[in-house]
Amino acid sequence: MLVRRGKYSVADPLFVEERRPVLVGRKVRRGAEAGDIVLVNAREMNRSLRGEVTRVIGPSDDPRNVYEALFASIQIGRTFPRKVEEEAEAVAGRPVGERRDLRHLPTVTIDGDDAKDFDDAISVERLADGYRVWVHIADVTHYVEPGSALDRQAVLRGNSVYLPGTVAPMLPEGLSNDVCSLKPNVERATVTAEMELSESGETKSAVAYRSLIVSDARLTYAGVDAFLTGDGEIEQPDLVRAAYELSRRLKTRAALRGKLELGGREPEYELGVDGVPVGATTRRSTEARELIEELMVLANEAVAEMLSGKRGGVFRVHERPDEESMETLAQRLGAVGMQAEPTPENLGTISQMAKSDAVNYLILRSIPRALYSPHDDGHYGLALEHYTHFTSPIRRYSDVLVHRALLDDDGPEDLPAVAAEISEREYRAAICERTADDYTLMWLMRDRVGEDLEGIIVSTASFGLFVQLETGATGLVHVSKLPGWWELEASGVVLSNNTIGASYRVGDRVLVELIDVLPLMRRAELRVVKRL
Repeated sequence: MLVRRGKYSVADPLFVEERRPVLVGRKVRRGAEAGDIVLVNAREMNRSLRGEVTRVIGPSDDPRNVYEALFASIQIGRTFPRKVEEEAEAVAGRPVGERRDLRHLPTVTIDGDDAKDFDDAISVERLADGYRVWVHIADVTHYVEPGSALDRQAVLRGNSVYLPGTVAPMLPEGLSNDVCSLKPNVERATVTAEMELSESGETKSAVAYRSLIVSDARLTYAGVDAFLTGDGEIEQPDLVRAAYELSRRLKTRAALRGKLELGGREPEYELGVDGVPVGATTRRSTEARELIEELMVLANEAVAEMLSGKRGGVFRVHERPDEESMETLAQRLGAVGMQAEPTPENLGTISQMAKSDAVNYLILRSIPRALYSPHDDGHYGLALEHYTHFTSPIRRYSDVLVHRALLDDDGPEDLPAVAAEISEREYRAAICERTADDYTLMWLMRDRVGEDLEGIIVSTASFGLFVQLETGATGLVHVSKLPGWWELEASGVVLSNNTIGASYRVGDRVLVELIDVLPLMRRAELRVVKRL
């Protein structure tokens, strides 16, 4: 962000590792004013940084400009090079070719109210002794050929990045929101995973093939949830009833095999007419969301098994937590008053016993993150021996690779390097999205300075307490705002004052005053009013 310091203009870094300010000469500001977010080409000179403005994004008090800066921080954007757009336009009219005709099947999509790209559609049929399920996924590889400009851009991006009210898509809109999107009442090229399941939800057989479908209805999570509780009507009710019944059986099987369920608080934003967030709520899992999640996991597992012996695909691998991580977690749980001996097998049980977002956060910190790998090493969190990502090729390059391998198309020459690259891109995208959430939740609190808010301590450090507020934002109670001398205990989750015999620990509920909020810095300063 450009700021004035005396006679000089200085660009203070935002959303990047470099923290040193960049001196910007008056003649190379490109018309930028103090308070504008800018992109700067910086160079080292006499142990300091000097640079010139290459792009003026706009005033820093507009969230849309902040989101644009976040996209830029991970070298992506909402637009594409002309050559990529031209290629997307050229391939959009490509004939679908020979495919299995499934247009007669009752088929629906179920997504959020604001969804624009529909990766997946489902068809479910109740049999006398079980179910037949078709999970139809957009056939992106029919349009995106290996080595093409579209393909090079997709692997460079790795995945779509979703920020409040906006998206930097992996593929141009002409494909992602149109030709590849499974809109209702139009023919679409798909790849279908067809599975037959027993009454209990066990997969008896599975096959995948290129197909042609027509979605009969674009259903929403809210609409399906209302239907399932008897508060509304929807199209294709028999299909939805069968899918829901099966999803309950699949969920039961997942629980029995030890799937790790940690819940979580994912913000969902209300947007104004100008696309700027005006409010936020917490998105919780619902039966409609779980219905789709269970069917997608089912298809991903089936396809992972089909990839055995094929070349070019990647697997979604989640390693088990190691013994050292479990020992550290046991120490932390004990420090917050929960006596348990955590093992990789009982973390879900501990989470259910605690019923605490703070404890879930401690558990989450103790397990490794999932990655993409050429090797089928299983998925710890889902408790599955075989797993991949097949269901979202519009927004994940991993799924594009899986489709190609499944259909015996060409794969990359150096698959381990590509798997590592898309894993890194996913990680950077997740940080970008998390940063946007932190900023937005604090921006929405900008007029609430001086108010008292309820919160829960989710982390402790030697310098203070991190409190997750009822608004969803996380702020800091600095130790300077606490009476006396406070020290972080060895467990890392308790801040204590031995002189007065007081302590704060992860999971404690508190009432705090919002003293100040600096959204761009993702900083909210708090003061403890009282314990709750």
